[in-house]
Amino acid sequence: MSPTPDASATPLQKLPALLKVWRFVYTILGAIFGLAAGGALALVLTEWDIETRLLYACVLLPGIALVAFGWLYAGKRYAGYRAHVHAGQGVVLHDGVWWRSEAWVPIARLQHIDVSQGPLDRRWGMAALTLQTASSHDHATRIAGLPVEIAHALRAALLPQTPGRHE
Repeated sequence: MSPTPDASATPLQKLPALLKVWRFVYTILGAIFGLAAGGALALVLTEWDIETRLLYACVLLPGIALVAFGWLYAGKRYAGYRAHVHAGQGVVLHDGVWWRSEAWVPIARLQHIDVSQGPLDRRWGMAALTLQTASSHDHATRIAGLPVEIAHALRAALLPQTPGRHE
């Protein structure tokens, strides 16, 4: 059950560098798939004896279109991506462009919390916080684009403060 909006919900800061990372990733993917589609189109068109310049245009157009699509998709995803911490209750993550999702992670179900950084994250001072829960569905929720300090502070705040039996 998701909490009702109240004053205890604190939005987590997402860095603008997350938009740069997503634009980089989605434009590279768009270029790869676009050039593959253009190559397949070129194979079909070579059998039709199409002029060379037209053939090159047909190869490049899907690549350019999918690069532009990846750029725009990253912007849309960044605009809708947000997370809130509900004091003493848990974390809510909103994500998605076409299929939007809201993941509610209650503190009572948290089993493990990771802070991770990839090469692009390190470049721009970002970190991702992965919240792993004791459930069979969506057992890991990843919050990307957090400042490193905030990711570590949130990890410390969400970890249980009482020592377990194993300690």
